This record gives sequence, structure tokens and C-alpha cells, in this order.
Amino acid sequence: MTLADYQTLVADLVRDRDAVITDAQRDAAIDAAFARYSAVLPRNVVVDLTSTGGQRIELPAGFTMESIVTAVEFPVGEIPPVELELADVRVYAAPTQRFLDLPAITLTGDVLRITYTAVHLVDGADDTVPPAHRQAVASLAASNLCGQLASYYSSELESTISADAVNYKDKAQRFRQRAKDLEADFTEVVGDAPSDRNKAASATVALERRNALGGHRLFHPTRSWPR
Repeated sequence: MTLADYQTLVADLVRDRDAVITDAQRDAAIDAAFARYSAVLPRNVVVDLTSTGGQRIELPAGFTMESIVTAVEFPVGEIPPVELELADVRVYAAPTQRFLDLPAITLTGDVLRITYTAVHLVDGADDTVPPAHRQAVASLAASNLCGQLASYYSSELESTISADAVNYKDKAQRFRQRAKDLEADFTEVVGDAPSDRNKAASATVALERRNALGGHRLFHPTRSWPR
């Protein structure tokens, strides 16, 4: 699915016939849904890093403050794989970059295979969420928006004339219940506890290529809210 597909699916799930929700609110809800999904089932990224020598290895741009190193294979290619003890490595954060401090000095040209967690991404072409979970992520975004609509109609109920009071009360209750149902759909499919069921993505980069895993953004210019 593309971002536009998520936008359409979320709109269908919300059923905001009064067009209360704005494009910005919709996109923020999708962003929040991806963040929560990533916290439950983060994406595993496997990257080969080529050392320039020393004990400190520069991590790729895709490694963010939310990322966690889950494996460091060195040397690469051994059977069975040889991994460093995670207790012996640590992430060092500099003002503009992050590094991995190793327990031993590496030589120029040494390759280390790093596995780390990352948030899921969607744009005009790519979607890292497994197909079986995409409907659930959209349901979570729609749940957020239905909750906003329930609050909106509740506030309108307090300031409206009695002739419209029943209508606003009904809408507030309906959207409040729909928000609960949609979040329950997400939890039933995805759950709320961390899991290793996500698939790994891989790439090979040299240390000096700071943006080798970068360039993806969760949101690109969006189309109009589907009617």
C-alpha cells in the first residue's frame, strides 16, 4: 500500500460525512499509528558496515534515537555466525551522528553486520508494514480520528440549541464506540507486546555514506481528503 491508499482506507473507516477532520489531522493520525505499530513490532534492518579502522564505527543515518542494536556479527560469514556480546558494545551519540563503540579495534576494510530496530515507513511507493497488518494500522489511525470526532460533537452538544442536541449526542456516542471498536481491531491483530515476528530488510553501505539508509519520509505531499 502507498500513503494515498492509507489515506483512502482511513477515510472509509472513519466515515466523516460532515468533513470535520482536516488533511493534517488525518496524516497526523496515520503517523501516530505507524509509531505505535513500530513500538509493538519494530522493523529489523540488517546493514553491512565497512570499517575505516579503529574501535568506533559510524552507524547509518537510518539509525535513530529510537533504534536498538540487536546483533553485531563480526567477522561476517562464519558458520555458525559469530556475534559480539551486546553487553560489550554501546551506542555513542555525537551532536550530529551516532556511533557504535566496539570491544576491540577493527582494521580498515573490516566488515561488520549490524542488526537494529527502526520505525516502519510508507510513502508513494514503499510500505514496510506486512500486508496482514496494514488494515490494522489503518484501523488504529481511524480510531484516533473517531475519538477526535466524539470530542468534537460532545463540545458542539454543549453549545447547540435543543433541536440539534439529540443529533450531536448520537454522533458523539457513535464515534466514541467506533473508536473503541477500531482500536480493538488493531489489538486483536497486532497485540500490544513486543514481538520478533517482523521481517528483516538489508543493505550494504560504507561508513562514509551517511544517507545510505536515509531518504524515506513517512509523509509526502498528500492528496485531498477523500469525500
